[in-house]
Amino acid sequence: MAKEKKKTNLGDLGRDWLERVKKIRSKAKDEQKSNLEYSPETQVLENDVEVPSDSGLFAGPVYEELSAKQVFTGDEDFYKSLEDARYAGTSQSSDTRPILMVPKRYKRFSFVQKALTGSIVLISAMLLYAILKSPSGSTGQIKPALHKTQASQPPVAETDQVTPLKIQKPGPTLDSTQPLSLKVAQTFYLNEDYDQALLIYEKLHKSLPVSPREDLMRDFLQLQIALCMERTADYEQAARLLRKVLKSNSPAVRVVAHYHCSLLEMQKKQYLNARIKAYQAIALIDAIGLERDWALSLKRDCYFLTAEAVSRKVLFLCDADKNLPEYLWGNLRAANEPFIGLNETQLRTFLKSGSEQLNLAVLGPQIQQLNNKGGLTRYDVTCNGAPVEELLARFAANAAVDLHWNLAADELGTRKRLVYLYLPAVTTQQFATTAAGCVGLLSRTGEKGVLIISNPARYTNVSEYISILSKEAVSLWQKFLLRFPADKRLANVHFALGLLHTQKDRAAEAMAEYKLVANRFARSSLAPFALLNSSRLKISMRNYPAGRLDLKQLVEQFPDTEIAGTAYLYLADTTAKAGLNTEAARLYSKVYNLSLSSESQRAAALGAGKCFYYMEDSESAEKWLTRYIGLIKNRKNKDLHSAYFLLGKTNLDLGKIETACGAFRYALTGQLSRDEYVETISALIGGYIKQQNYVQALDVLEGAYSSQFSQKESIEILLLKSKTLRAMGLVDKAIAILGDRAEYIPDPQLKAKLFFELSNCYIDKGSLNLAHKKLTEILVLTESGPLGHETALKLAEICLRLGQVSQAISVCSQLLDLPPSEQIKQKTLVLMAKAYNRQKNYDRAALALLGRWK
Repeated sequence: MAKEKKKTNLGDLGRDWLERVKKIRSKAKDEQKSNLEYSPETQVLENDVEVPSDSGLFAGPVYEELSAKQVFTGDEDFYKSLEDARYAGTSQSSDTRPILMVPKRYKRFSFVQKALTGSIVLISAMLLYAILKSPSGSTGQIKPALHKTQASQPPVAETDQVTPLKIQKPGPTLDSTQPLSLKVAQTFYLNEDYDQALLIYEKLHKSLPVSPREDLMRDFLQLQIALCMERTADYEQAARLLRKVLKSNSPAVRVVAHYHCSLLEMQKKQYLNARIKAYQAIALIDAIGLERDWALSLKRDCYFLTAEAVSRKVLFLCDADKNLPEYLWGNLRAANEPFIGLNETQLRTFLKSGSEQLNLAVLGPQIQQLNNKGGLTRYDVTCNGAPVEELLARFAANAAVDLHWNLAADELGTRKRLVYLYLPAVTTQQFATTAAGCVGLLSRTGEKGVLIISNPARYTNVSEYISILSKEAVSLWQKFLLRFPADKRLANVHFALGLLHTQKDRAAEAMAEYKLVANRFARSSLAPFALLNSSRLKISMRNYPAGRLDLKQLVEQFPDTEIAGTAYLYLADTTAKAGLNTEAARLYSKVYNLSLSSESQRAAALGAGKCFYYMEDSESAEKWLTRYIGLIKNRKNKDLHSAYFLLGKTNLDLGKIETACGAFRYALTGQLSRDEYVETISALIGGYIKQQNYVQALDVLEGAYSSQFSQKESIEILLLKSKTLRAMGLVDKAIAILGDRAEYIPDPQLKAKLFFELSNCYIDKGSLNLAHKKLTEILVLTESGPLGHETALKLAEICLRLGQVSQAISVCSQLLDLPPSEQIKQKTLVLMAKAYNRQKNYDRAALALLGRWK
């Protein structure tokens, strides 16, 4: 069976080979014939060549069983590969069935074919890469540019350099089935879907035909694109488009563009530029066909912007624009909606509105006086691109007023700035303010009604400059209150006036404005801030009770406000300054327990510690001061060293002298003022003296940086040295360092302190008469006070020791009449009782001990 199958396969191969030979001969014959058609010799050759017939060609012996070598004679390579494949298949498989071998065909590709194949593979790879990397979405989606339209570029010739593909971040896409119309765009805009609105406006802008008739519509669409960009925080591109449409022939487009340019300038803190744009919008509002409500709303916002711009400039110059309430300047959105709800016909009519009024003044400004019986004279003023100098000159001539330009010689170009305005039924001051504001100038009325025009951007004296701008801002806010008495931002206006009055040190006016906000506009978010600012002003004037009342009203009326914690802390501080330490300590404890912030906790702990210290509650003071020190992470904090100083004095009172000295030493490592430094050294020396640690005390005094001390501070250090030497028993040395220094000191208080220390040295030495003399001199030098009271008590003791009993009683009586501190008073009464005992006047002695010395 295998043998018969082998014969059949070889027979089939033979027949296939015969067919191939026939085709090759036929093709060769055709090619030979076509080549010989163009020469006469080829015709002869064609006739001479004898083509054998098929029978002749295959007249040889026929082999019924041909081997592979006989069939493929002449193609040894192919025969060998065939045999190798057969042997390999036989060796690899255990099956003895023959394997049908297909002849291996070697196909040689030309260079062109290889290039085409390579190109196909490269293009396929690129398409596959793009499909795998491209964002998911339907193929029907359109991906227009968001904020920039580019003109189509001509095709670039191919080069050998391959440019890498840039995969951009996918932006918002527009559904291809979404209708493109103004109504759809307005709907997206009103729904605050500004990205989709932007795409539709851009598509509409691109679809407009290039025709002068579509210029106004094109400007409108660019304006809407700019507003969408502004809403999506693309301020740079929005400002670029807004500046472009400022040159539009549509007054309506220019009004809205000026308004939004003002907002963007305000955001960049270019406040005077924002003022100019706001006035330019005001100048054209009456020219366009807005409804009365829209026009009034737009005017309110623009006038608010002018006052806000000048106010913020003043606060910026005074460095008072930090930590202001978030909603101080209100919400301005009126200018976003004049075009909303208009169909195309209405929109085109609206875009053209105002042009007729302005065209009346093409040749020059038009000024017409109105008949107004019994009131201010009013005018209709129209200007279409005339210089401000010409406009103001014509108005001054028509209104019969004098005009004065308060400009420098190099500011003459300012007079040539162009003005576009339409102001119906305005007074002289209203016109002058708006016209000057459109070009960045300032108008005010001087004596005898003279109009004075100046440039607010030029100044030589900063304080004078701030004063001029502050007056202008206050004037603008007051005019706003008169012009729009029902506006919802009146609380903002009064709060801004309070800020401006504060910067000009008009505390009474500022407090009145703040109280008005707190009481009349109690529902406003600015009310608690107004009470806080009012209390600060009163506290700065040391009117602590009034300041406490404002803060109590704040925490009681607005307990949930964001500044309630700050208000509680201020209330505690003010209560402490008012001397109500018990109440202040309670408030500090409350603020600490509220845990509003780590900063408020630290301040509350320190305040409570101080209050308990002044209340002489040493244990509570130690607890709160230790708690405060534990909360401090920045060891360079100035208040930290003050806390260590108080902690040291508290520990002295508790008898923890060593702990107190450690606290004093740490306090000295801080950046203390010279007064604080001397006070801390004095306390530390007192602690060392109590410990009888005199050597360390002297070391501290020797290490004090006396070269930086004033005369008063140097005397304090000298007195501490003398006190230490006296404690060591070195009285003569103490007297020597004091010497006659007192004779060369002009300050009577310092001289009295030196005499008092010298008197103590004489007392320790036993020279009571010298001590009596010095103490008497001190009473002549010093005024009634702690030093005078202590000196009088010391003099009474010396008199008693010298046997001058009557003089001692007299000094004590005079001292008790001053009156002294409670501690001095008790010592004086005891001393007086001793003196009466010396006189054997026991009844008076008993009365003295009972406090009834008179």
